[in-house]
Amino acid sequence: MAGLLSQRARFFGATGEHFSVHEYDGIQVIDALDERQLRCIRALLQGYLDRTRKKHDPRALELLAEKLAPGAKEMPQYPVGYMVHFVLVKAFQAFDPLVEEGHGFEKPALELAMVHHLLSILDKYVHTREKPVMRHFSDVVREHSVVLRLKCACGAEKFEVKLQALYQSPQGEPFDRLDLECRDCRAKRSITFDLPHFKDMYQI
Repeated sequence: MAGLLSQRARFFGATGEHFSVHEYDGIQVIDALDERQLRCIRALLQGYLDRTRKKHDPRALELLAEKLAPGAKEMPQYPVGYMVHFVLVKAFQAFDPLVEEGHGFEKPALELAMVHHLLSILDKYVHTREKPVMRHFSDVVREHSVVLRLKCACGAEKFEVKLQALYQSPQGEPFDRLDLECRDCRAKRSITFDLPHFKDMYQI
């Protein structure tokens, strides 16, 4: 599993060969690949549990939740893929030292609890991307995460959102437009985001 997570460096590098990962297009590609990878890892973990039907020790799972991913508690309500990836990697880095300490559990018990622990993190993320209404707000939060990662031609990474407005395409599709200004050189630019789940708002 740690090997799968490490593949992010490969597709990050491959994307950088064609797009700037500090520009709008490159960031959108990375975010899409992050989501696909996390969904695949979730499916792999869930498939393992469905096949083996092994029962974990709740006490071991509680230990892992406390020791491995304190960063998970600090994630926003609608996390972006790279944030989830960071928490998963940190959990793996802390797992082996925890196994050596034991804490009264055998390694197989901790490994099985680890599967459930990782799955719980991924479930929360995927839930925000699939559940009606939540997926729309998740899209809106992603817009600001993109702005935070943009880099101006002057070299600064400090864009300020001057205006965020909802528009509709000639085909009737809603989209957000963000007007930005570099805080250093004051250069202005605009970026747009499709809102495929805006219709969910009618369900509120």
